[in-house]
Amino acid sequence: MNSKKLVFAITLMCCITLFVGCEMKKTQETDNALAATINPEDVSEEQLIEFVSPEDIVIFQINGKNDIANYLQNANWTEWEEVNEIPAQAELQYIIMSYEKVTDEFWLEKGAPEISMGEEQFYEDNGNFYIKELFEDNPVKYHIPVSTGKYIVNLVQKGSDISDKNDIFASWGVKDFEPGSAKDLDLDNFDGFSGGNAAKSHSYSADELADVSKEQKIEIVFQNPEASYTMTELEEIAEFYNQIKQDTWTEIGQIPDEKNDICAITTYQLERHTKEKNLVENEKMTVFEVQNQYYILDIIPGTLSGMEDMEIYYSIPNDVANYIKEIAQ
Repeated sequence: MNSKKLVFAITLMCCITLFVGCEMKKTQETDNALAATINPEDVSEEQLIEFVSPEDIVIFQINGKNDIANYLQNANWTEWEEVNEIPAQAELQYIIMSYEKVTDEFWLEKGAPEISMGEEQFYEDNGNFYIKELFEDNPVKYHIPVSTGKYIVNLVQKGSDISDKNDIFASWGVKDFEPGSAKDLDLDNFDGFSGGNAAKSHSYSADELADVSKEQKIEIVFQNPEASYTMTELEEIAEFYNQIKQDTWTEIGQIPDEKNDICAITTYQLERHTKEKNLVENEKMTVFEVQNQYYILDIIPGTLSGMEDMEIYYSIPNDVANYIKEIAQ
């Protein structure tokens, strides 16, 4: 699997998982709105959060969309501050496991497990609280608000009924669940839905894009002549993806420093678990020209996957570049 496909796998499997969520780039206004608008109706019934002691004993469970929505609301993760390290003296208090049934047929056909899992470690150090998110080999560490840390501690200390999670999974229609990995996904023929190097030609449709996000947006800002163009209709966005023919792009190592910027293409999709329809940035592609050859720098924000930004250069055919340039006219 090439690097682009793996980051899409990690990104989209993270998006499926309840608590890891899709931490795409957001404005401060979006952060504030999100913190106040967790909507139980947007939370699946088939989700579970378990708090496990360092001794590997389940001590608290949250099951049911109203309770999960309330937890997400109070977790206030838009205020989490990413840090390089958690203090060595910080003590592990809980392991937080989240589970959500995967219902998207596309990912199930690609070999995604029936249940997506997220794992976090909750630490305390002299009244300060920290979270380490674990996904594959890319942990991300956060210093979280004291109010959030105290909320989690008080919540767990209240206690809850404990059910066998396999019985809960069975009530979701999932039996004999075995955890999987994003690296196990069959993405040899993965086309992506926004940028990327497809393994074979694919024709997009508005219905297919709607399965990913019912609302999307593409903004194109041109340098010379200065102009901008915005697409919001899924039919037009699908046609754009068809015309840029991602299957014809060739991944390369780097491009010369002396280059001419043609335009910047930014794609947006809906954030999850909000009453407001917040469109958030999920990819940026910059088109360059060097001696009558055209290139794209494709940037996947690291906030999507808990990693650093993924930057990949592609050489693109002249007809693709000409199509993009004609949009400005």
